[in-house]
Amino acid sequence: MEEIKINGKAIYTTKGAAREYGRVGCNFYKGCPHECSYCYLKRGAPSKQLGGNVVQLKKCFKDDGDALEVFCKEARKHADVLKKTGVFFSFTTDPMLLETRDLTLSAINYCIYNDIPVKVLTKEARFVNYDRFMVNHISNAFKEMVSIGFTLTGCDGMEPKASSNYDRIQAMRLLHTNGFKTWASIEPVIDWQRTRMVVEMSLDCCDHYKIGLRSGVGKDYYDLVQSGYFIEGLVKTIAIHGRTVYLKESTRKLLQRCYKEDYYNHILSFTLDMDGNNYQKENEHGE
Repeated sequence: MEEIKINGKAIYTTKGAAREYGRVGCNFYKGCPHECSYCYLKRGAPSKQLGGNVVQLKKCFKDDGDALEVFCKEARKHADVLKKTGVFFSFTTDPMLLETRDLTLSAINYCIYNDIPVKVLTKEARFVNYDRFMVNHISNAFKEMVSIGFTLTGCDGMEPKASSNYDRIQAMRLLHTNGFKTWASIEPVIDWQRTRMVVEMSLDCCDHYKIGLRSGVGKDYYDLVQSGYFIEGLVKTIAIHGRTVYLKESTRKLLQRCYKEDYYNHILSFTLDMDGNNYQKENEHGE
């Protein structure tokens, strides 16, 4: 896919690891109250810039109404690109919190009526019971254009203020039963046993998985023999159940250390690339 350059107040071109979730992202707010111990929003200088535990509308917006107006203007300007890439919500907060979900839903509705696909990632399960998001009343257009993802680590103790992993999977199951496209961010992998557990628990209701490693840990955090065994098993289990999987660059690099090139490429043949296409060997240096 051709490189995109967008640098708006709400909509922007992603880079680095974020790009593996969406080529274009949208951030209205900064800060997140989940208090996940592994979260990049909590570490170092970026923690102040990205808001820490307090949810705040970005300073470039006057209020929610202004933020939505800016978003719509930017979406119109880049509509041709966004119809191909979609928009990801979001990287600097959870877009389905009590504080954030109304503006998120307003932006999503604008996208739907302008044929712009949307991808959402959350650790919040309660929004499925929100009156504005009553599952049985959501239009087919919404279900066709919006893919709703949940972060699943299997480690509730490291995500003390988020919905439990069990509740997230239950919310995903409800959405999937009602015709929504669903996906899971299995990132960070805290340990492989828990990763396998949440994958197996969600196979009946999750259409797509993204698997990524924990950042900020040493190379010896993941045992090579164990990692190779679990990654291979997860990939093949997901494929057998008719679901799809994308291994993030961090996971592929670890897998590459586990196996010789031919077998490494054999495992990748069961996966998709970050744009949803069948993985090709040349993608290793061409994504």
